[in-house]
Amino acid sequence: MICSSEFQLDRNKREIFPSYSEDFPYVCMAASLNYFIGRGWHWHPAFEIDYVLDGSLDLRTPDGRITLSKGDAVFINSNVMHDAHSASRDKNCEIYAILFGDHFLSGMYGSIYEKKYIFPVSNCRELSAFRIRPDCPENIHMIETFLKTVEITEKEGFGYEFEVRSAVSRLWCLLFEATAQLREHRDTRGNADSERLKDMLQYIHEHYMDKIAIRHIAGAANISDRECCRCFRRCLNTSPVSYLNDYRVTMAAKLLLHTADSIQNICSACGFSSSSYFGRQFRHTMGCTPREYRARG
Repeated sequence: MICSSEFQLDRNKREIFPSYSEDFPYVCMAASLNYFIGRGWHWHPAFEIDYVLDGSLDLRTPDGRITLSKGDAVFINSNVMHDAHSASRDKNCEIYAILFGDHFLSGMYGSIYEKKYIFPVSNCRELSAFRIRPDCPENIHMIETFLKTVEITEKEGFGYEFEVRSAVSRLWCLLFEATAQLREHRDTRGNADSERLKDMLQYIHEHYMDKIAIRHIAGAANISDRECCRCFRRCLNTSPVSYLNDYRVTMAAKLLLHTADSIQNICSACGFSSSSYFGRQFRHTMGCTPREYRARG
């Protein structure tokens, strides 16, 4: 079964997947992302592979930005912070995504599959995300195998669990070979930055409606204000204040579309101290006023 549901996070900003369980840690999802409200910065222990059905996808990780066109795919490693939006203001991006846990392939803790094939990928900081374009036979084979996995999931016939694990295993072997050169590198500082960023983003996501200073964000990761700013710049190419304002605007946009609350109440609920400042920030991020955005929805 292919799931189609609204993107959800738990309190630690880990994505929650429908139909995903410990006894069968696999899910296939169909999603539609727009330019303004995508999936938001989040992470999850599962591996993820996305395929662009239509439109274009803007994927961001602490290591940079990847733009994917229709027919492209991307692998996102376990526990990597990432965000995804449509790359076009005028068109939603339609994707298939499969997500699976390490033991979906390895079967058990300490197995040879885990040591030989899973850990070399999950422990490779240089392999936060890997773009798969249909520009060579190897990549075309990977994409065809991905689509076969989706087909098996959709039909869910007899022995479906064996079939889908077999297909994902083939896909993993192709990915493992394609990423051999990347896995020769290590970046320990990047790991530290990623963990700090998770703590700081979690603090922002839980307290965006409150009055927040940089010292509060930095304190969530037990680092100085200056190191907090450097970490945001290195990982997200923005400042903590800019990220906070953008996140507040994103939350306000959701309330504008899905509630009948007044714009003034939404302004206050999302942590803005004045309606004029809220209006300026909203226009800067969304390209229109809050009233215009609500009318479009």
